[in-house]
Amino acid sequence: MRNTMVQLCLVIMGVSSIHAVRLLQTSSFHVRMYPANGAERVWAIQGKDSIEMININGEYFLRAIHPGYWQVSVEAGRPYRNVQFNSGDIPPGFDKDLGEIRLEK
Repeated sequence: MRNTMVQLCLVIMGVSSIHAVRLLQTSSFHVRMYPANGAERVWAIQGKDSIEMININGEYFLRAIHPGYWQVSVEAGRPYRNVQFNSGDIPPGFDKDLGEIRLEK
């Protein structure tokens, strides 16, 4: 019985370690929108993967993503125009500030 408990603890520690390493390898980025209420939806796209970004007072966040190049697509509300731009390379374990997007009429 004691041997089984030790083995169970070792398995749990191994699985926890794998997840901790995975979290260290994920990245995130955020961008500010001007005007803050000008965008209806903001998407981050990487290859065939797309994720809608979270809006908090005009700042859009995306957490726990794969490192690499992402394209940000802004679906703007009237009277503004839609915008697309590239994030540049986002390294593993890094939170990148993409700056501010100014929506044009």
